[in-house]
Amino acid sequence: MKIIRLPDSWAARIAAGEVVERPGSVVKELVENSLDAGAGEVSVWIEGSGVSLIRVSDDGEGIASADLPLAVERHATSKLKDEADLWRISTLGFRGEALPSVGSVSKLEIVSRARHEEAGTRLRVEGGKAGEPVAAGCSVGTTVEVRELFFNTPARRKFLKSPATELSHICDVINRAALAYGEAHFRLYHQGRVLCDYPAGVELRDRLRQVLGREIAHGMVPFSWGRGEITISGFLSKAPSSFSSTRYLMAYVNRRFVRDRILTHAILEGYETLLMKGRYPAVVLYLQLPFKDVDVNVHPAKHEVRFRRQSEVHEAVAEAVREGLREEAKEPTRLSLRPASEPPAAVHEPPAAYSFPSQVSGQAWQPAEFTQVQDQPQLASKRFFSLLEVLGQLLGCYLVCASSRGLALLDQHAAHERVAFERMRHQLGRGEIERQNLLIPQVLELPAGEAALLEQRLELLDRVGFGVERFGPNGYAIHTVPALLPAGDYREALRRMIAEVADVGQSEELREGLEERLATIACHSVIRAHRKLEKEEIRALLEELDQIDFATQCPHGRPVLIELTEEQLEKMFKRT
Repeated sequence: MKIIRLPDSWAARIAAGEVVERPGSVVKELVENSLDAGAGEVSVWIEGSGVSLIRVSDDGEGIASADLPLAVERHATSKLKDEADLWRISTLGFRGEALPSVGSVSKLEIVSRARHEEAGTRLRVEGGKAGEPVAAGCSVGTTVEVRELFFNTPARRKFLKSPATELSHICDVINRAALAYGEAHFRLYHQGRVLCDYPAGVELRDRLRQVLGREIAHGMVPFSWGRGEITISGFLSKAPSSFSSTRYLMAYVNRRFVRDRILTHAILEGYETLLMKGRYPAVVLYLQLPFKDVDVNVHPAKHEVRFRRQSEVHEAVAEAVREGLREEAKEPTRLSLRPASEPPAAVHEPPAAYSFPSQVSGQAWQPAEFTQVQDQPQLASKRFFSLLEVLGQLLGCYLVCASSRGLALLDQHAAHERVAFERMRHQLGRGEIERQNLLIPQVLELPAGEAALLEQRLELLDRVGFGVERFGPNGYAIHTVPALLPAGDYREALRRMIAEVADVGQSEELREGLEERLATIACHSVIRAHRKLEKEEIRALLEELDQIDFATQCPHGRPVLIELTEEQLEKMFKRT
């Protein structure tokens, strides 16, 4: 016979491979069980980066002695009562696979006591073989101890990453749980040393600071949004703060951390043109919707979900993020001066002579060391740009202005680029865009491949303002162009656009592709660097900046405006 029935021990280890990928997977499953049990305190002890020992202890409701043997049997759970519960899952765990899977590839011990019992119960499982439960003294709650993980599957242990990497994954598990359950106290110990200690009952902003650190949390702003049965809230990093990966982009669905491409795509779409290419925001997003509208029974490790109304969720998340950023994007970028390691000698003058108060004491600052940060207080007026006093033009690129708070520098090209982009985007949204007719059409000769590509994209090009018609076998005549483009030879620009639109898809991808093209058009059509501007032109530009959203970033994510406040100028000149 070629077909055999796998031994139970083999099948258990194969199934465990779907749930227990690494020590962090064990910690995740055990911590989720603790939270489902209503724990107010969850403590995790790690040795050998989780391979030697994982111990998770909680003060939850515990497991009754009669139930403990069932807890380590496959597909046994207390979280489902009937088949209909599968379509409205409200707990983190429900499959009944975690403890049996962990027990099949480790030496597992569970000690638990339910609230109504006077004594607890201990049960040991080694390589999937459970022993007899025995009485044990313990407090109410559950302690699960996992030793020698993958002792009977050496191939799985061989593929683990370095100890530091595995420990990092465990820390991520605790951090993600802590951000979703502020009412619980989380502790993580490694080799007897405290790595994480997140007290319960703190404000969400404080928990964010505990988990992500003061610097990242300081650059994030809260937001909330609601429509119908969907509510979205959380924290968003303000432009231009960004990172090289999606490590700090965390999404929760009904308090469950998920890695979902729909949510990630929607969040990034909400940031639109506020980030430079290849940069990602820091986001903690909480999505609440009816349990019946989300299927969490998609992946054995429960990392992924599926939405019943996917497009509606995508649109809601993108709009919520966009609205949360709208006001913040109108704020100027301020500069922060980093304290020097050793304070140099400085003149300490009384501030009264300069008519502004000192906010710094005991610190000296190096003027040359400054970086962009996100400490942006609310503007006193929504007409911030219009109220700037223009002092002059610097290096042919920057407008030097005085604001009510200090000194403001504007990149004239980036500012006009954002204005032009927003104007064209609104026209595009209304199905119209300003065009200009060419007195003499420009003829573009293309190879057969590019001609075929252009033929498929004529309608798309027409939407962004290019009127193109066939002229001969492989020729195309350009009759109209976007009015914002300066006079010149448009054929090379059209060649570049043909290559750029080759990968533009449909629906949202089409819209994003069109906006990318608009950004390119805006970049090539506006005020260039090293051009002397008249005062009337500068005033008109500032007025237009006040009329648009996201005025402080160009369509490619570069800053339009950087501001030095009086306080920062005072620090630079050592007037503290």
